[in-house]
Amino acid sequence: MFKRLFPALVLTASLLAPTASALAAGQSAFNVGDLIKSPSGSAVYYFASNGKRYVFPNEKTYFTWYGDFSNVKTIPLRSLSAIPIGGNVTYRPGRKMVKITTDPRVYVVDQGGVLRHVATQELAETMYSISWKNQIDDIPDGFFTNYRVGTQIQSSRDFTPADVMTQTTNIGQDKQLSAEMANISIGDEDTNYTPSTISIKKGVSVTWTNNDTMDHTVTGSGWQSGAIAPGKSYTRTFSSTGSFDYHCDYHSLMQGTVNVLP
Repeated sequence: MFKRLFPALVLTASLLAPTASALAAGQSAFNVGDLIKSPSGSAVYYFASNGKRYVFPNEKTYFTWYGDFSNVKTIPLRSLSAIPIGGNVTYRPGRKMVKITTDPRVYVVDQGGVLRHVATQELAETMYSISWKNQIDDIPDGFFTNYRVGTQIQSSRDFTPADVMTQTTNIGQDKQLSAEMANISIGDEDTNYTPSTISIKKGVSVTWTNNDTMDHTVTGSGWQSGAIAPGKSYTRTFSSTGSFDYHCDYHSLMQGTVNVLP
C-alpha cells in the first residue's frame, strides 16, 4: 500500500498561487495537523499551521510519526495545489537513530531535524538499550539536506529519547511553526534543565526559570546569565542559526543545547 502512497518525490518547478476560492473549497474538509492527499496523486502531506503542506519523503519517515494511513484525508486537487509546499518532514525526534548511506557515523534526531552524533556504543546502548543497532535507519544521501548537524552527544544526560518524543508530539511542534517564545525549567543536578535540548526558530526568545532552591547559571560560548536565584528567570533571544551548548557554572553535570533553525 505504501508504494502507492509514496512514489519517488518529484517537486514541480512552480506551484499554483493560493486563491481565496480554492482555499475555501478545500479547507472545509480538513484542519491544521491533518494528513492530506489528492484523489489522483499518491504523495501524503502534513497540513501545518502556517498554511503550508509538508511532504513525507519516504515510508520510514512516515512511520516514525504514524502507525497507519487511516487518518489520511483526500481533498480536491485544486485545493491541494493551492497550498504551497513548506518542505520535507524529518524523522520524529527521539524515535530512532539514523545514519547517512555514505557516512558510517550514527546520529540521534533532535527537534527540528537536527542530527547529533553518538560517539560511542556505550552511549547508544544507554539511550536505546542493548538492541540499539535495530534502532538505526539509513537516510539516503538525497535526503540529507533535510537535516542539519548539531553538537555531538557527550553523555546520556544530553539526550533522553522518551523525553524528546514527549516534547514533540506532532510535526508542527517539531518545526516550531508557531512558537514565539520557548521556556526551560532549571532544576537540581538530577532534574537538570528541562527540556535539556530544544529547537527554535531564529529570533525566538528562550526563558530559563530557576525552580530549584539554589543559584544556577546558563552559560554558553560568549554569553551567560550570571547567577539566577531561585524563582528568577533569564531570557535570551537567538538571532543566528546553529547549535548552542550551555551549562551551569556551579554544577558541571547540568548541560543543555538550543538548536536554532532558519
